Amino acid sequence: MQFQEALRFSRGWSVAFTGGGGKSTAMARLAAELSAEAPVLITSTTKLALHQADMATHHMVLRRGSDLLPLSGLLQLNQSVLVTGPAAESEPKWLGLSPEMVAALRKLADQAQATLLIEADGARGRSLKAPDEHEPVIPAFTDLVLNVVGMDVVGQRVDSPLVHRPERVSAVLGISQEQKLSPGHVAALITSPQGGLKGVPPYAEFHALLNKIDVPQGRESGQMTAAALLSSPRLRSGILGSMNADRPVWRVFGRIAGIVLAAGGSRRMGQVKQLIPWKGKPLVWHVVTAALESGLTSVVVVLGDEAEAVRAALEGLQVEFVVNQDWASGQSTSVRRGTQAVIGNVEGVMFLLADMPKVGASLVDALIDFHRRTLTPIIAPRAGDRWGNPVLFDKTTFDGLSRLTGDRGGRALFGQYRVGGIDTDESVLFDVDNPGDVRKLMDSA
Repeated sequence: MQFQEALRFSRGWSVAFTGGGGKSTAMARLAAELSAEAPVLITSTTKLALHQADMATHHMVLRRGSDLLPLSGLLQLNQSVLVTGPAAESEPKWLGLSPEMVAALRKLADQAQATLLIEADGARGRSLKAPDEHEPVIPAFTDLVLNVVGMDVVGQRVDSPLVHRPERVSAVLGISQEQKLSPGHVAALITSPQGGLKGVPPYAEFHALLNKIDVPQGRESGQMTAAALLSSPRLRSGILGSMNADRPVWRVFGRIAGIVLAAGGSRRMGQVKQLIPWKGKPLVWHVVTAALESGLTSVVVVLGDEAEAVRAALEGLQVEFVVNQDWASGQSTSVRRGTQAVIGNVEGVMFLLADMPKVGASLVDALIDFHRRTLTPIIAPRAGDRWGNPVLFDKTTFDGLSRLTGDRGGRALFGQYRVGGIDTDESVLFDVDNPGDVRKLMDSA
């Protein structure tokens, strides 16, 4: 996956890069991807090494505000332009710009419909850091903040050469400098108000880039770190990758909510089918348990007919209940109600049907992993040429889900969005619709 895909990038954004472990490389990578379609303006509020001037096709040295006058023309002639202060006198670096100059760049970028990339932090080439009192310098207008960490730091001591300002890392995490850094420590530092979240504007998106996963154990450490990051509601996603690779992003970890549709009635079998017992538990209990045992970050159960009885059947399970008063109007009402309950804080939703007890956590996890690898809009299991359940919907489909009407579920969107499939067996086709299905289910127990 390309970097801009993983960030779900919108043209014209202003992006600030903080942390360590490859910020400049990540900036250069994103600039190269974006500049193929629109101009990119790059700058820094901190110092940049002299050799980093090559991250853009043109370098402008800014000494006074009037030096900005030629910039609009330069953005028309060049794919990317780097703007820095003059060279420092005491070290081989370009000086960063003042907040006022960066604000002026933002106005020029808006006029040119250009993206503005800002290095807002320095780490002296280290893989991990905690910011000092004056860091980072993130403009208030920033749309997205990306905190970068190198995965080669996992397993190293806090006072190792890979850590910038180990005393501050130690203080933020509340551990000694002799202690080895775990994935949990890295995640805690990224999501700390004194760490990766320091200075992030309240309305900016916040993402973490877990870079250098090509080191030994890097993918494993990255996945563990990303999973821990998702406990922070402020974080939008954890991106795992190696910015020097041809395809720089390996996985994108975002919150995926499970929505169990358990609102419908089915009186022809003497009771609502989600309460039919199987292996000593109601059908809906098996579905919810599979969802809870998977990598879904939260589980919502949509109630309707016999709401209190279904709620009682799930007593003790860590789920959120929402009631759909309009359940009799069709499945679309439950789809909308469930999506509304989670829409502000997730990158996708997975709909599970309460009458499909053979769906296991392993299938749910396979769908989630497919999404992490591709961010495909719709992902479903497939048995032969038939689509099954459950189905995962990326956030790009939420508008379509909100417009569903009548007795139509998410399958009505299959013709409108790209669909990815996971080949599996016919268990993904089996649901309980009539007494014959109940007999088949009992025979398979």
